[in-house]
Amino acid sequence: MPTSPHTLRGCVVEPLTQQSALELVEAVLTPNPFGERVPDELYARASAHYDDKALWTLTLVISQICFFIPVALIAKPIPGRALGKNYSK
Repeated sequence: MPTSPHTLRGCVVEPLTQQSALELVEAVLTPNPFGERVPDELYARASAHYDDKALWTLTLVISQICFFIPVALIAKPIPGRALGKNYSK
């Protein structure tokens, strides 16, 4: 993992902040048959790096990812084709 901060649209993103966001995404998208997907410790780590508004923004971004996953898995769009013409049928 890089040790220097990254710049994203003019905002400085520290590596640990970015790592905590990626851990949160991974936890949400990975089924856990033994309990909660997002344990309290992970939420605490993420909330240490993000204020309430940023954490809710991250939550909504994750929800958008979750919305489009079934579309991609079921419809199997063909990359590179125009919208409306990117399906095999």
